[in-house]
Amino acid sequence: MSRAGYWPWQPFDDVYNVPFSQAVAGMKAEHGVKPASGVWTEATQAVLEKLKREGHPSEFAYDATAVVLIRQEFAKRQVSPQQKVAEEMLAYCKLFNDGYCYGGEHDGSFLDDDPHDCYDCSSSCSSVLAKFGLLGYPTAIVSGTFMHWGEPGRGQFITIHAALDHVWIEFTIPGQSWCRFDTSPHGCGPRGARVRTCMRDASRFVSRHPAGY
Repeated sequence: MSRAGYWPWQPFDDVYNVPFSQAVAGMKAEHGVKPASGVWTEATQAVLEKLKREGHPSEFAYDATAVVLIRQEFAKRQVSPQQKVAEEMLAYCKLFNDGYCYGGEHDGSFLDDDPHDCYDCSSSCSSVLAKFGLLGYPTAIVSGTFMHWGEPGRGQFITIHAALDHVWIEFTIPGQSWCRFDTSPHGCGPRGARVRTCMRDASRFVSRHPAGY
């Protein structure tokens, strides 16, 4: 604490044996970081456990190095609103379990959000994006339209790969395994809208993504 400038320097004695967690609790606001749902506490504990594994005592000096370590752990635990939506979208995609129906849900009516219905590639992608307010159309669009949809290039969390004859969604969410939402198996499961973990070549597709994702 003295090294951090919070206590006048004195010869070391028991007065300095303040638990690290208590010191952090009293000083975190001075470093401009506010706790969020216990995330700061989790970050602090992670640093302590790491140091224990490396042979350090359970408590250590709160100095500039400690601040850096905790800030790094805290940053790892921050989840953006876009990532949360991507996580929720992936969870929703995992509910799809029906077969493949060419032209399914392309009847011009408002998009159905029943994951147990029978879709084709573009209607399933349309339905998923529409459920989370990202499609921008009231009805399902075809795969060719997705080639010009959204923003160009790959997204941080969600990428739409589109061609004239097919479209699928790729998920790249930190902390989760790579996967795709696709009606084409390419080595994973039956035909029909599903979340699949086996890779597929995206070179023939145009990559697009929702703005901010």
